[in-house]
Amino acid sequence: MLQQEIDEYYAHFRVSNNLLELRNLVQVAELIVRCAMMRKESRGLHFTLDYPELLTHSGPSILSPGNHYINR
Repeated sequence: MLQQEIDEYYAHFRVSNNLLELRNLVQVAELIVRCAMMRKESRGLHFTLDYPELLTHSGPSILSPGNHYINR
């Protein structure tokens, strides 16, 4: 919803540094939430009631475009 409003504003108004910063913040926030929701465990600040335990082997921690995982 917020992303749609930003896209609409982006298309109809002059692009400013503040608008670029807002767009970047929303994109990063969305990525953080998506990654946290994909985890089947709680790890660090990504705690979920559905999976409260920490797994001994962590899953992929880096995502790239197209939902490809990079293990490091």
